[in-house]
Amino acid sequence: MTLRTLCASLAMAAMLVPPCAAADVTAEAYRAGVAVCMKAGDLACAEKNWQQVLRLQPNDSRAMANLGILMNRRDDHRAAVAMFERAIDLGEGTWDLFSYYADSLEKTGRIDDAIAWSYRTLKVVPTLVDVRGKLAKMLVLQKKYYEALSLLTAFDNGLGAKGHGAYFEAQRMAIESAIERNGNAPSVERSGLRLAAQDSHFFVPVTIGVARPATFLVDTGATVVVMDEALLAESKVAYKVREKKVTFSTADNRRLSGQLLTVSALRLGPYDLKDVPVYACKGCAPLLGQSVLSRFDLKSSKLQGVEFLSLTLR
Repeated sequence: MTLRTLCASLAMAAMLVPPCAAADVTAEAYRAGVAVCMKAGDLACAEKNWQQVLRLQPNDSRAMANLGILMNRRDDHRAAVAMFERAIDLGEGTWDLFSYYADSLEKTGRIDDAIAWSYRTLKVVPTLVDVRGKLAKMLVLQKKYYEALSLLTAFDNGLGAKGHGAYFEAQRMAIESAIERNGNAPSVERSGLRLAAQDSHFFVPVTIGVARPATFLVDTGATVVVMDEALLAESKVAYKVREKKVTFSTADNRRLSGQLLTVSALRLGPYDLKDVPVYACKGCAPLLGQSVLSRFDLKSSKLQGVEFLSLTLR
């Protein structure tokens, strides 16, 4: 959009009257021009107006973020990445900046960085299902199937606890199918399974018998694995009863009553475990206790506000 056209557009929008001279055009006028352009659906016009804002205010990090978003939407991803990085270096930080930055990083082949910034986006706004679903796809691309399942299933479990249906049911089924097809192929996760914190907790996909993978909460205060009797029955896994009736406590001091069993096998992420002590009780939330966790080296880390837990089989 030329200066004359900009001024005319602003005048018609009752933003500036009469049409202005070059010396009169301010950064605020160009911002108003962005609104005119966006209303007309002209992204190129809006981009040029943001460029003019930055010409007049070179350190306006929010203008940089908005310009980067327009570059992303116009598929100019390398320029978008450079603009986002300028904004971030000046301290700009919003969920939409992070989200579009992650998208442009992915489209320029920087997958590891795209994954990192997607996690940061979800740290700011955990309910962004489009970001979560795309992040899971990038993890699958890297053969990190169980990290992707943890990301999606924990979110769906949270919806279920609030009485809502699962959002990622179909995508989870697709990932489970990919795991089955690639079951004998080497997995990058065999050298270490990484989990991102969700609501300050860590969740692990656990497969028992023929049941679908279920998400278990990592509970370092629990002694053994805890599971619902319904999941045990669905799994059809072989087990031995060690004690028919036992009472035990969880880390939050709840008292539960059930059976103490030895389950012949279960799979924690990509790891096959044998002869696992399990408490099975009606309606119990699935927990991973020390009888399983002690078989792993656990390492926690924090990267720019995002917490991770890595499990490596000893």
